[in-house]
Amino acid sequence: MNILVVDATHLYRDILQQALSHYADVRVALALSQQEARELVARETFHFFVISGQLPDGDGIELARALRADGRAKVEPIVLLTSSASSELAAQATRSGVTELFRKQDIDELLRFMRHYVELLQPMRCRILYVEDARDQRALLEAQLREWGMTVDAIASADEAWLAFEANDYDLVLCDVVLGGHMTGTRLINRIRRLPLPKGGTPVLAVTAFDNPLRRIELFQLGVDDYVQKPILAEEMRARLHNLLARKRAVERSQMLLAATALGVVVVGTDGVIVSMDDNSLEMFRPRMQTMRGQPLSALLPEEKNPALLGQLMQRVMAGERVSGLKAVGLHGEGEYFPVELTVVEINSGDGVRHFALLARDISEEQALATYLTRASEAAERAEQIKTAFLANMSHEIRTPLNAIIGMAHILSRTELDDAQRKYVGHIDAAGQHLLGLITNVLDLSKIEAGRLELEHIPLATENIVCEVLSMIAESAAEKGLDVRIGDLDSPSGLVGDPVRLRQALLNYVSNAIKFTAEGSVEVRVVTQEASEDSVLLRFEVADTGIGISADAMDEIFSAFRQADNSTTRRYGGSGLGLSITRQLAELMGGEAGVSSTLGQGSVFWFTASLKRNTVLAARPTAPLPATESAETVLARDYAGCRFLLVDDEIVNRQVAEAILSRLNCEIDTANDGREAVDMAGRNDYALILMDMLMPNMGGVEAAQRIRLLPGGERVPIVALTANAFADEKQRCLDAGMNDFISKPIRPEVLFETMLRCLAG
Repeated sequence: MNILVVDATHLYRDILQQALSHYADVRVALALSQQEARELVARETFHFFVISGQLPDGDGIELARALRADGRAKVEPIVLLTSSASSELAAQATRSGVTELFRKQDIDELLRFMRHYVELLQPMRCRILYVEDARDQRALLEAQLREWGMTVDAIASADEAWLAFEANDYDLVLCDVVLGGHMTGTRLINRIRRLPLPKGGTPVLAVTAFDNPLRRIELFQLGVDDYVQKPILAEEMRARLHNLLARKRAVERSQMLLAATALGVVVVGTDGVIVSMDDNSLEMFRPRMQTMRGQPLSALLPEEKNPALLGQLMQRVMAGERVSGLKAVGLHGEGEYFPVELTVVEINSGDGVRHFALLARDISEEQALATYLTRASEAAERAEQIKTAFLANMSHEIRTPLNAIIGMAHILSRTELDDAQRKYVGHIDAAGQHLLGLITNVLDLSKIEAGRLELEHIPLATENIVCEVLSMIAESAAEKGLDVRIGDLDSPSGLVGDPVRLRQALLNYVSNAIKFTAEGSVEVRVVTQEASEDSVLLRFEVADTGIGISADAMDEIFSAFRQADNSTTRRYGGSGLGLSITRQLAELMGGEAGVSSTLGQGSVFWFTASLKRNTVLAARPTAPLPATESAETVLARDYAGCRFLLVDDEIVNRQVAEAILSRLNCEIDTANDGREAVDMAGRNDYALILMDMLMPNMGGVEAAQRIRLLPGGERVPIVALTANAFADEKQRCLDAGMNDFISKPIRPEVLFETMLRCLAG
């Protein structure tokens, strides 16, 4: 059996290889990317696919859909591994042909799921009686049965088959119900069922060319265990035979367990002295003495490794309790310890003396595998934590100087400059904003892959989202002379979802359309694709008359860090993250993303999102609000003369913030770190404190907590300034008693709005 694992790391391939190593002829291959997987399946046949939800050059659902579509995996199981499962993702996976969805941390459930399929393709070592009067069909299926590992007695008539059945022991009977000759197939089946057990309980799989309710009832009344309809599909036949054989083997195993031959059985008396040991227990414990009769049970289960276990065990079983699944430590005769699992039951000895049977099972291999899986899971979790910490640190390290660059560019733009200087400052600001957007995209991608991106569920109006997006790109579209317009807006009111992520996904599409369209138009459309009583599936489309995309490139443009070709990056710029993020956001919202395009004639990018209905908290389109005063104007007028404290260890960042705040006609004190801020807050009354988070001597969190303990310190608003844009950093600020949170680089309008909200609140 060939298993293909498609994942960017070797971790899951190694786990599966070890867990399935005891099966014969099982090979686990690895593909590190979607492209590598496609190349492998083109050369080899695989019987099981395990695909990671996120791949370097695409997503797992896309690969699963392709495997089903091109016939590389017609009926073979496809398992999708994901960091965070959801009902929407499960529905999308099912539509794409995925057999089952598992969280990456639930590797033990995946192994249990896979074992059935691995066993299905193992050689079926059994003897089968096959009865079929059609010679060609009999010869063809007989060859197939032998190929599956069976010993086959193929017979043309029921009369001969009955004689063979009486003379031999068969694991299965495969019989056509319509046979020529003195005895029909149905009569043969009925005669088998009239025999006493165990021979009369031999599993029977009937073959019939008819399939209707009455016929099915008749077959089961005859006593068949299952049936298969002609024409026979090999995959169906094998699955049905395997299931019948597996059930038969399970019954046999249960009988063996009841006969105490599958476990090591140690019989002890009420005094804890060994009465007898069977061969399995002797092989398991390998005692040095030839006979253990009369020896204490502690010789097998040493007291020093099982403190108080034996006393408690005997007390429980003497009280009539059936003990099962009890973990203990056994001792080999060579002096080595090993883990065992015990089940204790009272047995009827026939002599009136109470005896107890300890059914012992060596669980060394299970514990070793469990330990390996635990360590592997912990290693994966540590790797994710390291990655998250690295990204958070890099975000801080990059955003801190970016705050100075963008801030100084903003300050310069408000001074008297000649045309050339204003142009240079504009270039500096644009470059800074571009770099900031790239950092934000990388962080979003990381949070999605780690399963840490949580969607909001609040009322929204799609019309408002579309208008907001178009207002954001209005200036760049006007510079190129493009006609940007709104097409169909067919979406109901009263929807609940995440407006921020919908806006982000749509903005990625519209920004790309503006970038790659030299002349013509860009149109945004929203249509209802599906609707039910409690939800709707909306389709967002952005159509442009731009450069278009070749058919070969359309398969790759939604992959992270990929564009249509290298010349696209050189000519138009961009990181290649926007489309990948849009697709993953769409999937998180229970939808999909795609594109239709003709090279040189334009493109239509689309994504879908499933939104809940909420008639109580309906968000309806609102008319544009009348022009109001800006937060800067209100602050400069109503809070003139107020005293603010600015805390930041970076001198350039302090200068930027001071220059921005100087427009408010206020007094500004500055502190170099948290310790100095606490001292100044204790000596002065401040209307508001702007607090950097990461500083030497004392950080912003500790400083805020100490200020809250000062007399009157519980009332002063404290706003965090941080270059760490992760959501848990914001929560850490709020937990420390801060009022709000602003991420760097600082945008003046955001700063003023936040300050006004805190001062007025």
